[in-house]
Amino acid sequence: MSAITDLTIRDTPANDWLAALRELAPDVAAAPSPDAAIAPLAWAAALGIDATCQCRAASRAFDIPFLEDLSAHPPSALFVERIPIDFARQHELIGVALPDDRLGLALGSLASWRQADVVSRYLDRTIEPMFAPADHIRAAINSGYQQREGQAQALIDALDQDDVLAEVAQLEGREDLLDVSGRAPVIKLVNLMLFEAVKGRASDVHVQPYENRLVVRMRIDGVLCDAFDVAKGLQEEVISRIKVLGKMNIAEKRLPQDGRSTVQVGDRMIDLRIASLPTSFGERVVIRLLDKTSRLQTLETLGMGANAFARFRELIGLEHGLILVTGPTGSGKSTTLYAALQEIDAKEHNVVTLEDPIEYQLDGVSQTQISDKKGMTFAAGLRSVLRQDPDIIMVGEIRDEETAVMAIQSALTGHLVFSTLHTNDAASAVTRLLDLGIESYLVASSLIAVLAQRLVRRICPNCAAGFVPSDDELKRLGLTRGALRDGTLQRGAGCAECRQTGFRGRVGIFELLVTDDAVRAQIQSQANASQIRDAAVARGMRLLRDDGVEKIIAGLTSIDEVVRITMRTNL
Repeated sequence: MSAITDLTIRDTPANDWLAALRELAPDVAAAPSPDAAIAPLAWAAALGIDATCQCRAASRAFDIPFLEDLSAHPPSALFVERIPIDFARQHELIGVALPDDRLGLALGSLASWRQADVVSRYLDRTIEPMFAPADHIRAAINSGYQQREGQAQALIDALDQDDVLAEVAQLEGREDLLDVSGRAPVIKLVNLMLFEAVKGRASDVHVQPYENRLVVRMRIDGVLCDAFDVAKGLQEEVISRIKVLGKMNIAEKRLPQDGRSTVQVGDRMIDLRIASLPTSFGERVVIRLLDKTSRLQTLETLGMGANAFARFRELIGLEHGLILVTGPTGSGKSTTLYAALQEIDAKEHNVVTLEDPIEYQLDGVSQTQISDKKGMTFAAGLRSVLRQDPDIIMVGEIRDEETAVMAIQSALTGHLVFSTLHTNDAASAVTRLLDLGIESYLVASSLIAVLAQRLVRRICPNCAAGFVPSDDELKRLGLTRGALRDGTLQRGAGCAECRQTGFRGRVGIFELLVTDDAVRAQIQSQANASQIRDAAVARGMRLLRDDGVEKIIAGLTSIDEVVRITMRTNL
C-alpha cells in the first residue's frame, strides 16, 4: 500500500501512475509534470482530473482491480455492521463480499487509500483493496446500510430504562436515519423505527399507548399491523423525541399538536407529518411518511383499463372545464392528479396548483402551499391564482361551498380545473356539489368528468401461485368459470418479500363518469346518485367492482381485496 500512500514525484511508482494518467486523460498529456515538492494527487486535482480517472490510472500502474459495476459484489455485512456510515461516506469506501469469505474494500478516491489500513485493523481482517467509480460507491453505501433488518426490535429488546437519558436533546439540522452511531438510546430507537417503516414501505406509523405498554403499528399497503412493543416506562421519552423531531411543544400534553420534519435514509428524503392526540393512557402520535425522492407515477402505470385510460387522457387535453377525482383518504387521488399534470406541456401552458401539502415537486409547475392558520385557504388562494393568468389550475380539495363556487367559475371562464372530493363513487360527486349549494345548471355546464378510484393490494409476484376457485368464491363477484384464464386465479402464498401477507404494493381500480348529454340531463333535473350512475352505466361506464373483477382475472389482486374495497359502493 505504501506505493500509493507515499505517492510523490520522486517515487518510481508515481512515475508509472503519471504515465497511466496521461494515457487516460489525453487533454492533460501536454501539461508539465509537477515539481518534486508537489504531490501528484494535488497536481491532478488542480488540472481538473476527477477521482475516478485517477483511480483508473492507479489500477493500471499498481495492478489493482477496478470494478466498473459493484452490483455483482454485495456490501459486506461485517463492514456495514461495524463501520459507521458517516466514516464510509466521508472516505468514499465500502466493504464488499468476495468468494471464499474474502473481504474486499472498494475505494472511490486515491485520497482514501490510507483508510484501508484503518478498516483492516478495526475489522481484524485482511482486506483486498480495489477501485470503483465514486457514484457507484455512494450508491452501494446507501444500499448496504438500508439492508439492515430487524434492528429496531433488537434495540428494543436490549434497551435498559436506566440508560435512557432524562432529556432528549433536540438535534439540529436534518436527521439521517442510517446514522445511529453515538446516539442516545431513545433517539436510536425512534430513528430505527422510522427506518423500518421506510424499508417496509409503510405510509403511516402509529405510536399508541395502552395501559401497560406502548405499541408501534405501521400501515403497509393500506392495512394496519403491529410492529413493535415498547416498555411502558419509555413512553414519555419516545413521545418527546418524536415531538422534538417535529418541532412541537414537548411540555404541552393536554392539547393536540401538529408538526413536520424531514429525515434522510441514505439518498432518500422522507417528509414526516406528525400529529399528537391526548388519550386516557398518554399521548398518541401518528407519523405520515412521504418519500420525496420516489418516482412519480404516470398515467400508464396507474393501472387504468385501456378504454378508461384513453378517454381520461383525451379529457385532460381539453381547454376548459372541471375534472374531479374522488375517493376516501389514501385512495391515490393526489397521485392521479400529479400523473395527469405530467401529461400537460408546462412550456405551452401556465400550470398553477394549490396544495395541502405539496407532496412532490413538478418541473415547470407553480405550486402553492395552503395554510389555513395564515388565511391562505383554497378559496382565497384560488382568487389570487386567477390573477396569475393560469391555463390549468389544480385545487387540492374542494372542502366547502366557497371553494366549489370558485372552482366552477374558473372552469366556466376558460380554465381547466382539477380537484378532488371525498365521495364513495363517481356519481356521488355530482350530488355532493349540489349539496354544497351549487346550482345544477352550473354543475352540468362545467363538469367534464369524475374519476372515482380505490387502491387494492397487489398479489406478491414472488410467491404468486395459481388455484382453482370454488363456486362460492366466484359467486361473490358474479364471475363464471368461462371468464377465467385457464380456469384459475392467482393468490400469494406468503414470503419474506411480502412479510408473509401474500401482497406487495397496490394497484388502482377506477370508475370514469363522463358528463355527456344523457348524464348532463340527469344533473340538470337534480337526479339522485343512483339515477346518474344508471345513466352513465347505460352509456358504457364501468363500475369500480367491474374494474376490480378485470384485475382479479388478470392475476393482479384477489377476490377478497376487491370485495373489501368495493363493498360500500355496492350497498
